[in-house]
Amino acid sequence: MWLETWTQTLRDSRRSLLWWAVGLICYAVVLLAVFPLLKGNKGLNDLMQSLPEALRALVGNNLGTPAGYVSGELLSLLPVLLTMFAALQGSALIAGQEERGWLEFPLAQPLPRGTLLLGRTLALLSMLLVLGLVLFVSIWLAGRLFQAPLPAGRLAVTLALQTLSAWLFGALALAIGAATGRSGVAVGAGAGLGIGLVVLQGVASQVPPLSHLAWLNPWKYALTDLPLQHVVSLTPLLIWLLLGAALVWAAAPLFGGRDVRG
Repeated sequence: MWLETWTQTLRDSRRSLLWWAVGLICYAVVLLAVFPLLKGNKGLNDLMQSLPEALRALVGNNLGTPAGYVSGELLSLLPVLLTMFAALQGSALIAGQEERGWLEFPLAQPLPRGTLLLGRTLALLSMLLVLGLVLFVSIWLAGRLFQAPLPAGRLAVTLALQTLSAWLFGALALAIGAATGRSGVAVGAGAGLGIGLVVLQGVASQVPPLSHLAWLNPWKYALTDLPLQHVVSLTPLLIWLLLGAALVWAAAPLFGGRDVRG
């Protein structure tokens, strides 16, 4: 029965997913279209080296190479966009529908609440994976078109780290929404924590106490470790996937035991 819930949720969310995919494709193509103007620009590299170290850590050190440019310009903002999508969708799938009175019909069916939650959790993960695939294809193709070829394997790992890091905060929003029925609280917690940790990771290298705890921040592995330029461990992918699932699993008893508004 969870399969029917999964397919129905994806069907209901197809327009939102489509517009997000189109927006992310435009974002990737526009940024990569600028790269030929910067490629091999020695003056730009000299300018970057003259910036404070904290600022270079945010925007990148080598914008004249494909990997450096994509890491510093395109991928640095992507966590914010993916986190917003994940938190908005996660909060809407249970709490948002409950507030609109749309949850009454599925709960009136002979469908356990745990099965409903499972199907919608898998739908959220599927939507994020679709966006990750769309980004991979668009960045890889646009990179070749605009003189910024990127290694497909490292690009795939980089986007997987970004996507599953965002999944963690989408799962948090879904879990809080299922447990409380309040979409505002859910999206605020998921998006606020996810984006806040992006900012925190950006300044962690300049603050010793934060740098010692950076391994706890999921965005470290997607941003600071530069997976597009270096070989990285795939262990965080499994950790974020399981941790997101654990958050929803922990919320399932609360969702099953509370009164749902019609």
